Amino acid sequence: MKRKKKYHLKKQFLFQIISIIFILSFGCIYLGRMFYYHQESLKPIILSDTLASHLIEEEELHQDNLLVLTNDIYRYVGNVTSNHVRYKGLIWRIVRINEDNSITMVTEDVITYLPYTSSFETYVLGWLNDFDKPYTGIFEKSLESKELLSTKICIDSFSSLEEAGCFQTNKDYKIGLLGVDDYLEASATDSYLNNGTPFWTSNRYNVEEAWVVEKDGLVGHAKDHTKYGIRPTITIPGDIHIVDGDGAPDNPYILEDYSVATLQDAYVGSYLSFNDSLWRIVSKEDDKLKIVSTDCVIDKTGNCLLKPFSKSSNELNTTSEDNILYYLNHEYYENLQNKEWITEGNFYTGSYSLTDNNYQTVFKSSISLQVGLLSLGDPFAYEVPNAMLLTNSPENNMGIYSVSDNHTLYETTITEPLTIRPSLYLKGNLTIVEGNGSYIYPYQLGGIYE
Repeated sequence: MKRKKKYHLKKQFLFQIISIIFILSFGCIYLGRMFYYHQESLKPIILSDTLASHLIEEEELHQDNLLVLTNDIYRYVGNVTSNHVRYKGLIWRIVRINEDNSITMVTEDVITYLPYTSSFETYVLGWLNDFDKPYTGIFEKSLESKELLSTKICIDSFSSLEEAGCFQTNKDYKIGLLGVDDYLEASATDSYLNNGTPFWTSNRYNVEEAWVVEKDGLVGHAKDHTKYGIRPTITIPGDIHIVDGDGAPDNPYILEDYSVATLQDAYVGSYLSFNDSLWRIVSKEDDKLKIVSTDCVIDKTGNCLLKPFSKSSNELNTTSEDNILYYLNHEYYENLQNKEWITEGNFYTGSYSLTDNNYQTVFKSSISLQVGLLSLGDPFAYEVPNAMLLTNSPENNMGIYSVSDNHTLYETTITEPLTIRPSLYLKGNLTIVEGNGSYIYPYQLGGIYE
């Protein structure tokens, strides 16, 4: 009996040892796995640095349904804030990743206001695209980009939104407009494309009207001679590399590692500090740049200074004291700082007729000035409400054009007091000592480069 008890105890002890070993082994395995996966979870997730792949991987990672795949096209939908891009001096919003992996973007803001007219391809697309003809490609040339691909422009004509689609397209141009289909697919009024400003789409309503997005974000239609905003669309390769940024409003994607040493290197649309205020680059010439103040001239009370264009005529005159050009090139100019940085430049003085709505007539004559105003057809001419333009009416010698409260074009008289938004030319060899050209961090100038 004693031998059996001893054998039983030995067997029980062996079982306990095996159990302990098993438990320890089991624990080690799972502790090891837990440690491994914990370490894996701590590793940063590296997304692709090419734009299209990065955007798709970002959506797959977060699955927030902001980038939606439909019919082989990825579209941003809803009130998205992660699709900002700073490219060629402007802020853009990514609209879609196309079937061929290219990316279509639209400017965040309206760039100018033009009528749609029956000559849409001549005037609107002509202002946007370089046709290798005089006064065309004002916008395309300002981008200084060799990367632009052909942009698909939806040209369907329909009389109800239920018929909206993109079945007829034009791919002959690098720069176009949003189609109604683009806007509706993005969730219309509830989308990032609703920016609070009225703008044309690329679609016609009938032979006399075209579809527009109104200020409140609703889609409507308007007579094609009406002035609505132009928000250009461009298409770039999907394999373009991301240099910096995460797409947020205050940290947009940066798509080029671009060195800016002098003002001549800066892009049109960039911001700079001059005369203790903020200015924006409007255009570039070989050795100088046209800039415009982002605000009105301020009077002694801290309000916008109001002045009439003239008391007698809409003709431009720098020697008559009652003409706005006299004030700008004498009193205003004399109070500017760093006048050695300023150079004379051309300001467009051609008339604009509401009959034929041809913006090109504005660029057919000019005057050389130290300080002038923007004209109809200049980029960014409509950013300051109630500001007078340098463009007059050929049908009425008392008529000039100004910017309305809604930032659109309207005709008024030379005697109406209006705000003044000065424009001038700076020498291109001015050094840039800091800043990135954004609204928040504008370029700071450091004198003439020797």
